[in-house]
Amino acid sequence: MSPIGFSFILLAAVQVLGACANHPDTAAPTGPAVPMPQLSAAIANSTPEEARRAISNKTWLWTLGGGPYQVHYSTADGRDFAWLVGESRILLGEWRIDTTTGPQGGPLVQLCLRYPGVRRPDLNGDWNCRPAGTFFMEMTDRESGDPLHLLNRTQAQFVLTTSPANLAQVEAQVVNR
Repeated sequence: MSPIGFSFILLAAVQVLGACANHPDTAAPTGPAVPMPQLSAAIANSTPEEARRAISNKTWLWTLGGGPYQVHYSTADGRDFAWLVGESRILLGEWRIDTTTGPQGGPLVQLCLRYPGVRRPDLNGDWNCRPAGTFFMEMTDRESGDPLHLLNRTQAQFVLTTSPANLAQVEAQVVNR
């Protein structure tokens, strides 16, 4: 093979390999993690009073984690009523605001939940605490009051058979019953 032919093949191979290496779908991250200032600020600046106001007398939808979607009503006095997709009973739990020391040595406000007598991986009798700022930013939906009438109920009006995208979908089903 002539030197010109070899150079041409080598140049073509380098271009093909270079294009593959720089393709956005296959490229590995090359820089540091992207800062998330809103999340960081919410975590760092949460106060116990703000966290209490954000959970007291609120209905909220939780879609994260390995378990089923959960609809909660958290009362002002620290009770929490959880309705899980696929379940007919409403679980009675408790919530509290706790302050601990964060990774940088300053105070870290946490929202803690527990459900005495419940033995599920995602809901049980142990206090499960998460940074309040993270918790509230990860909620799928939240609104004031108890529009689903979960307060003091042990049984749901019906079983949620599909995971709702938002509270409005659940409210529409409750109204139509």
